[in-house]
Amino acid sequence: MTAAAEHLRNRLVNELTGHGWLADAWRPAFTAVPRHLFLPRFFRQTPDRSRYEAVDGSDPGALELVYSNSVLPTQLDGDDARWDESRHHGPIDGVPTCSSTQPALMAVMLDALDVADGHRVLEVGTGTGYNATLLAHRLGSPLVTTVDIDAGLVRRARQSLAAVGYAPTVAATDGAAGYPGNAPYDRIIATCSVPRVPAVWLTQTRPGGVILTNLHREIGGGLLLRLTVDETGAASGHLLDDYGAFMPLRSCPTTRTSTLVRAASQASGDMHETHLPGPLADDGEAWTALVALLLPDVARLDIDRPDGPVQWLVHPDGSWAYHDISTHTVEQGGPRRLWTEVEDLYSRWTAHGKPTRPHIGVTIASTGQQVWLNDPGEIIG
Repeated sequence: MTAAAEHLRNRLVNELTGHGWLADAWRPAFTAVPRHLFLPRFFRQTPDRSRYEAVDGSDPGALELVYSNSVLPTQLDGDDARWDESRHHGPIDGVPTCSSTQPALMAVMLDALDVADGHRVLEVGTGTGYNATLLAHRLGSPLVTTVDIDAGLVRRARQSLAAVGYAPTVAATDGAAGYPGNAPYDRIIATCSVPRVPAVWLTQTRPGGVILTNLHREIGGGLLLRLTVDETGAASGHLLDDYGAFMPLRSCPTTRTSTLVRAASQASGDMHETHLPGPLADDGEAWTALVALLLPDVARLDIDRPDGPVQWLVHPDGSWAYHDISTHTVEQGGPRRLWTEVEDLYSRWTAHGKPTRPHIGVTIASTGQQVWLNDPGEIIG
């Protein structure tokens, strides 16, 4: 361990603590675990944020990046060869498929997980293995299981874990199936996003256990959901106040947003002036989180035009809405009136006193899912 790495790691820990992101219970783990050993190479975005360039851990300035409060992609397009391509030919296009999560978000989620000595934890989304190491430092390796669908990522994570002295269960499998071999768990934490909470996660969690995950929405929202499983196998909980977004499980379907927008742009529909205070924005606002929660299959596309910004909402069934932000007008068509649904949710949220994100809740049972505001009895969808 170099003195420079230790200095930078302590600086990061102090930064996280000073902002209130890092709880005392997790400070020893963040202080002890060397993040740079899990990031021997990674990507950083170009200054215009349009492409990615390869960074080796020994490059000048790399250590400072590793110990900054930054998310660092480690893989593009599910292909490890893309790093070598960028290293030899310069910045490249691509979609991140693995990254080391922003340390502040990791700290917030680990605190919300509320682990105690003796708890058995399943992490879905091994990635680099850094988060699993933090868990193993806190609980001990035998109580931690981490899974990832990418066998190459799992192999490297296992090596990195061993290099720093930890040996939790690390398995290459689809996280949507959990990991029955070490169930039941007291806690399940997903460092990836899912469109809905897999039923097997509930059955693999002890009564009173907690599931913490990010709900994937093409519309945005940054939904971090914390559920507690009861004796019947149902689960209920609420959104965290913090915004968080992760890459979706690779087995999750995604919406072809640009294709749907191109088709909708050839259509015509009904037009009206919207009463909403502004466009939908992926900014952590409670009402946009509610929209994301209740319109799970709706995607959003924002376009900056010379004559003003516009926003599209589209759905695979052919429904669409076109919001001209400068004129506050909306045109919409298809089987559903998507913007009208958004306006209705805003009105209902307002009528309930504009509750914050932690007052937006979800109950999941064998009969289906319910979304509520303020109290499980105040069902909104």
